[in-house]
Amino acid sequence: MSTGTQFRLAVPVPENRILRSGATDEQIINVTVNTEDKLLLTVMEAARRLGIGRTLMYELLDAGEILSVHIGRLHRVPAEALDDFVSRHRTRRNEL
Repeated sequence: MSTGTQFRLAVPVPENRILRSGATDEQIINVTVNTEDKLLLTVMEAARRLGIGRTLMYELLDAGEILSVHIGRLHRVPAEALDDFVSRHRTRRNEL
């Protein structure tokens, strides 16, 4: 599934450009960025999403804190496993 995000950028017009009457000194640029939401992430992508390093990510995977799947030789992390991990740790913190 892909999602689109729209941005509206206001960019200053260079001073050497001649402005028409009634024109502003900004140029408006509309940009649409499409992103693809992956179901399975590489270990590095998952680590980046959590803001941790590769070594800690592998430690969490080995300890069973974050679930992963193997497809042949590939080690992949379901995106929802990261959400589950964060939810569990957020709940634990609130219980203390």
